[in-house]
Amino acid sequence: MLRQTLLNHATKAVGRTTAKSLLQNIVSSRTTVVTKTLLTKNTTFQGVRAIHTTRTSLFAAGAPDQHPLPTVNIAQDKSGAVTVHPPKESNYYRPHQPTTTLNSLWLRDNCPCPDCIHPSTRQKLHASSQVPLDIAVSSHRVLPEGLELTWSKGLDDVGDWEDPAKAQSGHKSLYPWGMILGSYGGTPTEHRAETRMNHKPILWDETMMKEKVLWLDYDEYMNTNEGLLKGLKHLQDYGLFFLKGVPTKDQEVVNTAERIGHLRHTFYGKTWDVKSVPNAKNVAYTNLNLGLHMDLLYMEAPPGLQLLHSLENSVPGGTSIFMDSFKAVQLLKQEHPEDYEILKTTPNTFHYRNADNHLHYNRTTIVVDPMNDALTVNYAPPFQGPLELPAEQMAGFYRALRRFAGYIERPDLQFRHTMRPGECMVFANRRVLHARTAFDPTKGNRHLKGCYVDLDMFKDKYRTTMLAKAEGKF
Repeated sequence: MLRQTLLNHATKAVGRTTAKSLLQNIVSSRTTVVTKTLLTKNTTFQGVRAIHTTRTSLFAAGAPDQHPLPTVNIAQDKSGAVTVHPPKESNYYRPHQPTTTLNSLWLRDNCPCPDCIHPSTRQKLHASSQVPLDIAVSSHRVLPEGLELTWSKGLDDVGDWEDPAKAQSGHKSLYPWGMILGSYGGTPTEHRAETRMNHKPILWDETMMKEKVLWLDYDEYMNTNEGLLKGLKHLQDYGLFFLKGVPTKDQEVVNTAERIGHLRHTFYGKTWDVKSVPNAKNVAYTNLNLGLHMDLLYMEAPPGLQLLHSLENSVPGGTSIFMDSFKAVQLLKQEHPEDYEILKTTPNTFHYRNADNHLHYNRTTIVVDPMNDALTVNYAPPFQGPLELPAEQMAGFYRALRRFAGYIERPDLQFRHTMRPGECMVFANRRVLHARTAFDPTKGNRHLKGCYVDLDMFKDKYRTTMLAKAEGKF
């Protein structure tokens, strides 16, 4: 079945005569180079990288005498577990994880062949529930390009609209070593770095940010992949970077943001102007001191990134202030663990009720998401509504919030900068708190143009840019 499937896809790509020749080479030599030649149009196994790991090149197959192949044991009990033992002298060996054990159900469910993963869409062509619970490995082969498994059963519940062959036994799956050795059993840090790319953030204070702050040239950011990656990496690590030399045009912030992803359109508009106006609907549109906060916490999904582009700034005051809320969480957890737990479990209320808008959402101040290796903070005093808590919980919550705010307001944990025209701040809205000191609008003008980008857009661009760099595309 695998041979015929490969032949069918290769025929479409290079013609039947060439396909047969290439397929014969695969059968006889099993070389990775030929396999890559056959699959130049993102067919069989290139989709594995996007699904399971971004670093398959770390386990690229070579000649057997250069890279001794792993040994594989198949458990004979009901588990059918597959255990892989890379030799110490091979490139596959990991000192911290000398063996990798894989579940047979997971392996069958994640077969990367074109019958199971569509060649162009890279989406699964079956449901996990179709994998028989008693499926077993009937045979296996250890090859330079990966582990080949033959299955005892086909998939269940195969309808008439699907290939009837899916219900038959004998399906072959070939798993590149980079896929299976990077899938199970690694440390959380390894998973973040190699698969999810949720690298552990670097917590900062005033001293560190003064040393590490990134001022990135606008042309480099807009016109080079290296420049873009610098900004994205700094956002991932520190949650903040600055651009300089940005043209002071009204909509230039749109071009800046779309270098990362689509803009988030809110009831404030696609973009919005931060300047002092009469009868303001938001405290940001006044000249008042604006304390450290995050934006739009009264929405179900607040935006992940915020950009503010300085078009004009000739007023006294109006200094921007930034603070790493993750640092405040770390200190609170270390010094007042009981208050840390309260802010993790007690909901705060956020709302916006003005003009024709009424938004309302409850969320805890600290959100720890181990499933996604994520930490999120929700802190926005200007938009906090009346608490919706039992009376006996109020005192504990106010005490915990006060202690948390004590860290946030510490000057030694804050980074300050007065924005000049042509500068643009880019920061993670769910991590980096931002503020502004009061300013005098009678002695000049202050005009910033802002917009939002969702966190998913940033993560997408960061992962694909990092992968392109790892593959030597720039």
